[in-house]
Amino acid sequence: MDDRQQEQCAGSAGETVARIVYASRATIRESVYAEMEKIRANALRHNNPAGVATALLHQSGWFVQWKEGPEEAVRDIMDRVRVDARHRDLRLVHASKGPRLLSGPWSMAIVQGQDHVMDMERRVLALQREVDAGVEFSPPAIWRRLSTPLQHPGAMQQQDPDAFQRVLVCSAAGTGSFELTDWLARLHGCDVVHRRFAGAQSTDVATDYVDFVHDGRVLRVIAMARHGLLLPLTRAFLPDYSLLVLLLAADADANARLMVRVLEALRPLPQPPALLALARHSQSHTEPAALARRCGLDYGAGVADPADPAGCWEALQTLPTALARPARACSQ
Repeated sequence: MDDRQQEQCAGSAGETVARIVYASRATIRESVYAEMEKIRANALRHNNPAGVATALLHQSGWFVQWKEGPEEAVRDIMDRVRVDARHRDLRLVHASKGPRLLSGPWSMAIVQGQDHVMDMERRVLALQREVDAGVEFSPPAIWRRLSTPLQHPGAMQQQDPDAFQRVLVCSAAGTGSFELTDWLARLHGCDVVHRRFAGAQSTDVATDYVDFVHDGRVLRVIAMARHGLLLPLTRAFLPDYSLLVLLLAADADANARLMVRVLEALRPLPQPPALLALARHSQSHTEPAALARRCGLDYGAGVADPADPAGCWEALQTLPTALARPARACSQ
């Protein structure tokens, strides 16, 4: 079974659904990931047949759940969720009706941050006060606010496209994207945020990021494992990225596999991010560029060794419009 079969949508694309996001304090004492796997199994058994999709986050001792589906089904599931002993102090921070944003029945994420459980509680309460005062946020905006560690430069600036830009980096082979984020963190003296994502059936994948000030605004560079590109949670945030950087391999087959995933992930987007690929040899761009252009996507080509983070970063800054591309406005 491939990624597309594993991550089939829990409902029809384009339909209007009820969307809620709530935060609650976790009470589990054992392995967080093992408990989330149990929650996943139960959700797929009960929620998916009802057309309800879920994204579950654990960070700093709190759960955040984002649910979408038919209003009555979401309401019935929430009645069960409220009495679950694995959490307490449930707080609703978003409720709306709108298009389905989660492309599959289940996603989950664990963020490894330094925030204390009380820091997370203060953040949830502050967000709830804004919502109660009439400030409108989309489900992705809520997720971003609650999942970014407070000490990171982008914690409170993510809604301002003039102050914040996101760049996603993915390698066709190896771990070059993660080596780049590690190198940038050392260069700027800041921390990498380590995360794990998983879908309905896929094994978990890594996706790390680093925030730093670049050219007058906060730049978030996100490393994504190539197997994670089709996860519903990844796809829900693709509209936020101004640029998708591909680190190509010497192996043409590996590059082709990466391009297939990229094109499938970007296919539903009315305004996909620009593609910028780096390869050690210019001829490695021939087939990926032709495939991207047949699909109507911008494709920029640079020459750099994907195993050399400093060289990749220099190439990204010197290529026209690479990091000067206007950031996308993120809807609240």
